[in-house]
Amino acid sequence: MENYVQGITEEQQQMQSKFVSAAELSGEITGEMLLKKQIHEIPTLVEPIFPKVGLGCLAGSSDTGKSALLRQMGISVAAALPTFLGMRLNVSRRVVYYVSTEDDETATAYLLCRQNIDLNIDPTELRHLRFLFESENVIAELDKRLAVHPADLVIIDCFSDLYTGNMNESNQVRMFLNQYSQLANKYQCLIIFLHHCGKRTENFMPSKHNLLGSQAFEAKMRLVLELRSDVADKTVKHLCCVKGNYLSADYKTESIKLKFSENLTFHETGERVPYENLVPESGDVDDKYELVMQLKSEGRTLDEIAKIIGYKDKSGVSKFIARYEKRKGIANG
Repeated sequence: MENYVQGITEEQQQMQSKFVSAAELSGEITGEMLLKKQIHEIPTLVEPIFPKVGLGCLAGSSDTGKSALLRQMGISVAAALPTFLGMRLNVSRRVVYYVSTEDDETATAYLLCRQNIDLNIDPTELRHLRFLFESENVIAELDKRLAVHPADLVIIDCFSDLYTGNMNESNQVRMFLNQYSQLANKYQCLIIFLHHCGKRTENFMPSKHNLLGSQAFEAKMRLVLELRSDVADKTVKHLCCVKGNYLSADYKTESIKLKFSENLTFHETGERVPYENLVPESGDVDDKYELVMQLKSEGRTLDEIAKIIGYKDKSGVSKFIARYEKRKGIANG
């Protein structure tokens, strides 16, 4: 009689062992190998929102403080502070690369000094916060530097200055971002892009669909955050998680309320605000129509537009356009 172990013959066990060895030799990843990693939580750089590895995005309208927030995050990681915006930091390398396409060395020095009035970081603590001010060959430059000094965080400020293709061409956007995704995986770090939201999208609910350009950009991100000013108080900002693959639902329906100081630093308030409270009470119908037309010109579908402006489906958008154009006497073209 054959010797069965848990219903599997010795011959079958030997055959399975050969398959496992072959998989390991060929570089295959098996379910058995993944389960043995015993990963029960997604590793985070800033707990629980920012993942340790992958691509993320911080977007928003102009003058909301996006660059200031990312600079403060870079400072916090390089200085290995215990928290960032009240959330636990899990720093392992204390190296940050900040690619700045908008501010030069002098402007950045001024902005760092201004933020440090509040943060009070010893300058020696920021020796590993490293700035790149050239926008040529960024991938090659980062690859070279990361090989020598692996980082926790890479900040790209901003996406639209480095990406020179058509923002609405999904394939082009995907190919561009793939280079950064490979870099993040190769060096096991988080890469965050600063990006922009569409015109007048602050009149509508925070949404991943508010981002400028192709849906391919948002699709490639593991995390998308939208930063917006408070409706009543411009010294208050709201950090909204509009996409987070592994976050609980409450993080995607309520903002993290922050106080924005005159020295361009953000401070947690401990408060959360439902997204519906971040929208002006009376949205201008002309603004809404202009936004719809802008989104259409960018190649967005009516279904996508419906999500952005808070309609149930594309039929609501079609009816809105028809009513508006009839009232304004705009000929259908």
